[in-house]
Amino acid sequence: MSAQLDVAARGTRSSARIPLRARLRSASVWIVAAFVILITVIALVLLTGDDESEEPLHYDSTARTGTKALVETLRDHDVDVTTTEDQEQARTAAARPGTTLLIPTNTAALSHGDIAGLQYALRTHGNRLVLVDPGATVSEFTDRITVNDNLSPLADPDATSLPACDSSIARSAGAVTTGDVEYAETRKATNGITACYPFAGPGVDEIDGAEVAPGSARGQLLTDSRGSVPLTVLGNRDWVTNEHIDEEGNASLVLSQLSETQNLVVYHPTFDDSGQQQPSSPIDFVPGWFLAGVLWLIPCVLVLLLVIGRRFGPLALERLPVIVPAVETVHGRAALSSRSHDRDGALHTLRTSALLRIAKRLSLRPDARTPDIIARIATTTGVDSGHLHHVFVSASARTDAELTELVHQLTQIESEIP
Repeated sequence: MSAQLDVAARGTRSSARIPLRARLRSASVWIVAAFVILITVIALVLLTGDDESEEPLHYDSTARTGTKALVETLRDHDVDVTTTEDQEQARTAAARPGTTLLIPTNTAALSHGDIAGLQYALRTHGNRLVLVDPGATVSEFTDRITVNDNLSPLADPDATSLPACDSSIARSAGAVTTGDVEYAETRKATNGITACYPFAGPGVDEIDGAEVAPGSARGQLLTDSRGSVPLTVLGNRDWVTNEHIDEEGNASLVLSQLSETQNLVVYHPTFDDSGQQQPSSPIDFVPGWFLAGVLWLIPCVLVLLLVIGRRFGPLALERLPVIVPAVETVHGRAALSSRSHDRDGALHTLRTSALLRIAKRLSLRPDARTPDIIARIATTTGVDSGHLHHVFVSASARTDAELTELVHQLTQIESEIP
């Protein structure tokens, strides 16, 4: 009896060999799932193609920073909208009677000759030009409007802005969201310029010694009816993006501005229009069959992850709220600025931080203005005040190299403060 029990016990310890057919049957679910995932990925790649762009403010982008909602809404309101990335097509379409040319971004990609050609096409029938937050490049289009630099760097504008002007369109739209840049007339009391939505809030004070004289017409919406071409500057890109167009009076303001004419041309310049041959990237040397092989690897990796996940059990849950270190927040904001190419915004933040730190080192009052801080820096370090004004106020960064150089100069000046 004991021998039989021993044999039975030893028999339970040994594992029977599973037939190949049973193994295939148990793995059939994973094989079918991998095949379905592969077919889905290939179908999505073929259906989406390259029709939709992910570039910020692109007319075909459905991302948060895109402008497809604006374009489609204007089309629904019987506006004949032409979208293009080709400069020649944009120039030809802009020469039609009753047309508005909208350049939402990448104004730095246009040369003086490109701008002159577009303005000549617009002057043919007195057509309008609309720019969306062009920054310092607004000076390439007109010498009558510039970026406002006479506000205190310690200003903290309200989240929304009121019209504060005589424009019927602005009064109908009401309050809109506040952006990061304010524009102003280059010379005080310039005829034909209407400025709406000025910054308002704590610390929004005008200072002396800046290029824009205090009391000049300033705001986030400027219209110039007496320039070389009728020009409108929409100073906040959030007004036209898919994410923020439905906030406050953004939609009413933008749609009214862009539907004043029957035809609208949305021109999205690209930096490849310069005609210079772009350097080859490593992806250009990858054969087509390699990409197909990568698609096959995707479902295999997913299956492997599922198998490993089942082997090690469920994921551990972490109680909320989670404390995010400050350095991760800084890196996250830096990544967002890098993806949106917001060099002017990043430069403004760095300048403000540097001025605050320097003012604290020099024992200045917290409400000290930029000219006072610059004058104290010049006295302490012996650096020319004109150079300091260029670095801390007037200089703009059109490329990453220029931004890096300005940041280096800021750091060098700050390091000389005892």
